[in-house]
Amino acid sequence: MIRCIMAIVYSWQNDEPEYLLLKRNAALGGYWQPVTGFIEGPETNLEAALREFHEETGIKDYEKVFDPAHHYFFDMNGKKCTISVLAIEVKNKPEVILSYEHTTFKWVNFQEASEMLYWKNNVEALTILHQQITASSM
Repeated sequence: MIRCIMAIVYSWQNDEPEYLLLKRNAALGGYWQPVTGFIEGPETNLEAALREFHEETGIKDYEKVFDPAHHYFFDMNGKKCTISVLAIEVKNKPEVILSYEHTTFKWVNFQEASEMLYWKNNVEALTILHQQITASSM
């Protein structure tokens, strides 16, 4: 089974989280999504999330990693894939330096992110995370 990671990056702005979405280049689908990638070899979910976070955004510093305890399965070109979801909190929306995989990025609130995300399972993961981090901030 192929192991993948989704790292939802967020930053608090005026007591509300804003989420970083990346737009994949046209050759890779041209859709909006959070940081995603494959878990390489013996990497843990945390190691893979932080590696992909840095590779895809150029951001090095983060406040904390949050585990919403969510994962899902899907079929990737006929192969079964499991995606583990983690969230990475950053401070003050740092500068983003995109990898070749992406053409642009946008910081958006929950509603905008929900409307922009292409994959239904991405929206589900974001919703679970959003509910957990906003409940814990009260």
